[in-house]
Amino acid sequence: MRRILTIIIFSLASLCAVAQWEEDSLANIQRQGYMTLQPRAVGFDDHFLDAVNWRLAGNRDSTYAALGRCLEIRPDAPEAWFMLSDYYAEQDNDSSALQCIEKAAALNPANDTYQERLAMHYIGARNVDAAINTYERLYDGHHSRVDVLAILLELYQHQKDYPNMINTLSRLEQMEGLNEDIALATMQAYERMGNKKMALKTLRRLTAEFPNEENYRVMLGNWLMQNNKQKEAYKIFTSALKKEPDNSYAMESLSDYYVAVGQDSLAMQLRTQILTNRATPVETKVTILQQLIRESEQADGDSTRLLSLMDRIIESDPKDSEIPMFKAVYMKMKDMPKEQVDQALSHVLSVAPDNAMARFTLLQDLWTTQDWDEVIAVSQPGTEYNPEEMAFYYFNGLAWYQKDEHDRALDAFQRGVSQINEKSNPEIVSDFYAIMGDILHQKGLVEQAFEAYDSCLQWKDDNVACLNNYAYYLSQITEDGLQSTVYGSRFGKAESGELLRRAEEMSRKTIQAEPENSTYLDTYAWILFLQGRDEEALNYIDQAIKNETDSNAVITEHAGDIHAATGDIDGAVALWQKAYELDDENVDMALLRKKIEQRKYIKKEDE
Repeated sequence: MRRILTIIIFSLASLCAVAQWEEDSLANIQRQGYMTLQPRAVGFDDHFLDAVNWRLAGNRDSTYAALGRCLEIRPDAPEAWFMLSDYYAEQDNDSSALQCIEKAAALNPANDTYQERLAMHYIGARNVDAAINTYERLYDGHHSRVDVLAILLELYQHQKDYPNMINTLSRLEQMEGLNEDIALATMQAYERMGNKKMALKTLRRLTAEFPNEENYRVMLGNWLMQNNKQKEAYKIFTSALKKEPDNSYAMESLSDYYVAVGQDSLAMQLRTQILTNRATPVETKVTILQQLIRESEQADGDSTRLLSLMDRIIESDPKDSEIPMFKAVYMKMKDMPKEQVDQALSHVLSVAPDNAMARFTLLQDLWTTQDWDEVIAVSQPGTEYNPEEMAFYYFNGLAWYQKDEHDRALDAFQRGVSQINEKSNPEIVSDFYAIMGDILHQKGLVEQAFEAYDSCLQWKDDNVACLNNYAYYLSQITEDGLQSTVYGSRFGKAESGELLRRAEEMSRKTIQAEPENSTYLDTYAWILFLQGRDEEALNYIDQAIKNETDSNAVITEHAGDIHAATGDIDGAVALWQKAYELDDENVDMALLRKKIEQRKYIKKEDE
């Protein structure tokens, strides 16, 4: 059945016709030498051509003025009222647009374009009754318009006017003949009216019209089942299966009959036969399995029988991937061991390697095992079979990163960002760039790292992990005193104070988002310390030490430096000594030893 959108299609066609007429008129004007857009008309036609001309030029005020002159000369000109309706519609003045198109349609009731536009306006104004009357008038003049009947059917259905729905369906049947859509719509209309006798009669007419369509007979049988006529329904189902033994629709209906009359074992036998039949559509199999799962959960919830049945279905059609995926989802729902679920997912991928959902679910499970080689083995084909799925590059890159294979990790992420488009998930894209920035910085490619961080924050300006690392590395620039050489091309002549202010702004966002994160507190404290704001830094570094879950040598050394700057030398030495004992490769142990021995803070450049 065509939908009410047909209105728009036919109206667009009408507009195209008007637009073409306007273009032809303009071309004719130009051929006659009227190249200016100045009022020069003396008669209706001249004023109307002026209106067309002004409209094509996009001058609404002059269009309106020209149409006004037209209607002064001929108040009964439907074409002028029609164009004036368009003018008001473009101004979003719906009431005036409706009045004008009503005038045009009344002046020229034989014009289909006017009538259809009028009906559209009525629908826009939610005046469905007026729209129905307009379309009925249109149909009266054109009994071959199937599209008009289709729209009327939608409108009558909206009004729940079932007698007129049936009348409209009858008119459609006269034009197109009886078919499934018309018969079912007619039957449903009768049922909503409570007229089961006519509903049944309609279905019987359909089966009589198509005696070789067993599915129509099965449809009739299902209606009889729903209306407590099981014996007659049973005869129809068995008769259909004699003619078509593999008819899954008839088998499914017969199994429903067996359930209804309490013969559950026969119903299960028939369902199994349907499920293991390769000719049965997979949608039917899934529907039956869903029903069996519901029944199982309402009973004992035992998954053993269902999983065994699923295995039989899979064996019957080894190339199908839908049922294996259904099985894996069911196993996950039943909280079965991950190893078994992963085996089921691996089977899906062996049959359908492009099944992104199966691969993603498997990768989520594998990630928790920290078997990075297996994660790589599963994610790499995903980037080939589903190159648009960025999650596979993400898993692949992170697994290489965990193996300290930074070049391969960077390659995976770079391949991933090449797939970015306007529909990409901002959080995933942001994380891609953030990790790329970390890797590039570790490789000493600091400018490229900062470019990656900038891209990260363009996609998600509150990516706290990126903000923290970016801020800390900026603070390192000022600490190392390298901004004029290594970083000069990126920051130009930026002073240390300017970079630290930028770093502080980013770092502040991280502690506002996660006020108990010891790493973020340490970064913020360190930036304050480099700015000479020692007392403020002391407050935040003490919070960082307090919130540590595991001792961190870098944070502990920073705490010692800040305590030393505020005059707490004993506390500083104790902290430095603790950091020294942690023996972290990220800490300059020689410099740390000097601090302890000399009992004072020593800058890197003062070594």
